[in-house]
Amino acid sequence: MASGLSPQTEPLYHWDIYAVLYAPQEVYFGHETQVNVNLIETVILPDGSERVYLSPTKRRGVERRELLYAAVERDGKHFFLTDLLDCGIPNTCGDENCPICRVYGALVTEKKGGRERTTFIGRLTHGGGVAIPGLEPLEKQRAMHPSNLRRESGEEPQPFKRQYGAPGLLFPVYNHVLSASEKEFRPVAYAFLKSLPRLGAGNPKGLDFYEDGEFGPYLVLDRYKAPLGRRVVLPPTLKDPGEALAEFRRRAADAPQGEALFRRYQGKEALEELRRLAEAFVSQDLPDLAMPKGSK
Repeated sequence: MASGLSPQTEPLYHWDIYAVLYAPQEVYFGHETQVNVNLIETVILPDGSERVYLSPTKRRGVERRELLYAAVERDGKHFFLTDLLDCGIPNTCGDENCPICRVYGALVTEKKGGRERTTFIGRLTHGGGVAIPGLEPLEKQRAMHPSNLRRESGEEPQPFKRQYGAPGLLFPVYNHVLSASEKEFRPVAYAFLKSLPRLGAGNPKGLDFYEDGEFGPYLVLDRYKAPLGRRVVLPPTLKDPGEALAEFRRRAADAPQGEALFRRYQGKEALEELRRLAEAFVSQDLPDLAMPKGSK
């Protein structure tokens, strides 16, 4: 099917982000609730082990929200990007000039503003998220305090349990963008970096790049027209963190040098490139957006 997007003059590339994130504290990714137990999202591997799972779908939602609440200044007034674009969740705007819908995708089935909105197929996909160490979910008992009304009736706090992932868990994650210009990729870089402190449900939350003195931050960024480098994807069956990190380094090193069709950034260089792209999104792209309707 047609993309629904107008041709552009900027060159198009494919973009891949590979990273190993670590949790500096316990993390909870809400899944469902049973009687007095909040369950964390997990997956069962073929060997029968149960692993904590950082859902790619949840990461995608956090990233989109970070973009929607990006701060924009106009004539001394401050707006959120969601208000400038009249775009949100689940009501995406489906506008061709929306930097979010253009890459993340949009689905609008009715007329808006007197014209039909095109459905955009998302060019950004997310993957990974299976915790590396073989630590199954842990449970912690907490006190559920009743509201003031129920407390006045004499009801006492009720104990309940919450499953969580232990501090220090490692999560390999991947983002892939299909045929996007550098300008289109800038909001992806911004959202990826901005989402890290907000990954998780409730409190505490937040993840960061795992880092050591040998590799730096475990982060790889590929920009290419031909897939000449090895994908830095870890087998979910890996349980030992040392083996997993060594496999990440080995795969990251399996890439051509100086190829015009393929460019790989690793470690600190990859982080600096993502920061450059994120800065360009805020300093160059956001000021170009139109004022919201009705603003003066």
